[in-house]
Amino acid sequence: MKKFMKVSAALASICMKQANIIYLSADDVVCYRINISTLSKNFQYELQEVPYYLYNAKLKRLHEFFAGRILAEAILKQHFNCSIPITSMQLKWPQWPQGFKGCISHSNQWVVVAISSQAKYLGIDLEHIVNMNFAKESIPLILTQFEQMLWWMGKARPLNFYAYITLIFSLKESLYKAVYPVVQNYIDFLEVTVVKVDVGSRMAILKFDQDIQERYSLNAEYEGFWRFCDGYVFTWVLINC
Repeated sequence: MKKFMKVSAALASICMKQANIIYLSADDVVCYRINISTLSKNFQYELQEVPYYLYNAKLKRLHEFFAGRILAEAILKQHFNCSIPITSMQLKWPQWPQGFKGCISHSNQWVVVAISSQAKYLGIDLEHIVNMNFAKESIPLILTQFEQMLWWMGKARPLNFYAYITLIFSLKESLYKAVYPVVQNYIDFLEVTVVKVDVGSRMAILKFDQDIQERYSLNAEYEGFWRFCDGYVFTWVLINC
């Protein structure tokens, strides 16, 4: 019998009071963000058990993990009237209740959770804008030749290059998370390409390489969306069919 970590109703209530809702372009997705350090002050004395896969984790990692799981269960309780726990003590990935798709992402002091009862697949990602050194070193690892061409042609204006490469990285992360239930395998950053960037509507179109698409029976293309705020970029990919 699987054992799950339970989040108390009191802790879930505190979490929702401290969290900020993020309104996405999709009505069927509920999304919140919360400051990890603020929430950790409330749960560090309540949660006594740690899943075995986190026995050697540092305190920062534990705070990130628990903040995301607590926020996810709080959203399920408040918006979907669902009190089923999602954190297995044996299995690393969130065990979303049947009929739900969810995703968790964190960066520095923030964690973001999105949940939908309608989406077929859902992926989100939160990234702090990278610095100059990281951007230069990451070009050949993250950007395909076409994505580099988009930049040099000015298709991403008025974004600066640091914001652009962070955006491309984050969009790909969101897509990977969305299709992982199907793929369940590693896909390289250069095996998917952002073929269109519309800064005005904050929308992008992504395509996997043909062999990847055919191998896993993936869609021909995917739409990704984003927002910049306070030095971060938040992206999401939602697939309904």
